[in-house]
Amino acid sequence: MTAQISDSLIFRERQFALAAADGEGLFNPEQQRLSPQMISTACYRGYWCTYEVIAESLRLQQLHIGLSERAMRAAQHGEGPSLLEQRPVRSEQAHCFVYNNLAAPIPFSGGLLIAADFIQELYFHGGFQNAWKFREVHELLFEGGRQVQARDCSSEMANIRESLKDPQLGPTGFCARRKLRQQVAGFLTRQYKL
Repeated sequence: MTAQISDSLIFRERQFALAAADGEGLFNPEQQRLSPQMISTACYRGYWCTYEVIAESLRLQQLHIGLSERAMRAAQHGEGPSLLEQRPVRSEQAHCFVYNNLAAPIPFSGGLLIAADFIQELYFHGGFQNAWKFREVHELLFEGGRQVQARDCSSEMANIRESLKDPQLGPTGFCARRKLRQQVAGFLTRQYKL
């Protein structure tokens, strides 16, 4: 499997990858009567979102989506499926359609791990890249779409990377995953899949 395109989140005017989520209420296109189609081997689920925290409120700003043949033809004539009163436009660069400037409130409750400065040597050619593979990581907590806490977890993630260098553990073995879960439980508020 090819590495997948992750959602992103703009936080304090910087763009981060959304590396993990634990909670309910993130945007789901199917709840808006959109049926995402695979865009490429890098986007099997057929969409990715750009969120933003504005005045401590979580908002959906942009949606990239693969559309069905029928919806694609309609969108090419400016009549594609509407989302929050917006019509999709073709993105030649992303090979899909995009809904821009949505500014839609997202009623998410739970935690998000957002990450920046990916460490290329830790790249894994499959799925989404884990939070511990980034130099900068923040945990954001939300209640009903309102940000209630933000913590910089970068130094804790650096400690995890250092402990995974142990040759007996290796970065992908069962022992390493167990140790990773134990370490993360000690400093993160929520239970994230890492």
